[in-house]
Amino acid sequence: MKRRIIQIDENLCNGCGACADACHEGAIGMVNGKAKLLSDSYCDGLGDCLPACPTGAITFVEREAAAYD
Repeated sequence: MKRRIIQIDENLCNGCGACADACHEGAIGMVNGKAKLLSDSYCDGLGDCLPACPTGAITFVEREAAAYD
């Protein structure tokens, strides 16, 4: 299914974790000092993480992804 989901640019991520704290669904976690989308199915596509990111490393893309669960 094609849907709106976040994408994280590792090169822009400074590892602060603000996005992970802002994500109410637990879709973002910190892995080796960088933010990672842990599961497509956790991302609700609302984007609460976007304004939390001080470096603009998170954007929305529309792509094939597992349904939100």
